[in-house]
Amino acid sequence: MTLAEVILLVAGGMGIYRLLRPLQQWIERRLLRAVSHRRPPGRASIIDVTTFGSHSLPKKDTHEHHS
Repeated sequence: MTLAEVILLVAGGMGIYRLLRPLQQWIERRLLRAVSHRRPPGRASIIDVTTFGSHSLPKKDTHEHHS
């Protein structure tokens, strides 16, 4: 592949990216709008992480050699 072909390939990729960027933004807005309407307003999901501390995990046997 010559240098000119590499430059054309990179320029073509950048051109395709720039042309498809508005389409990507439009799809993202539509998807976010569709997802946000499914959840009732003011009802954020809460994850309780305090319950994880009450469970003790089994300790692994460590084979440490002290000299």
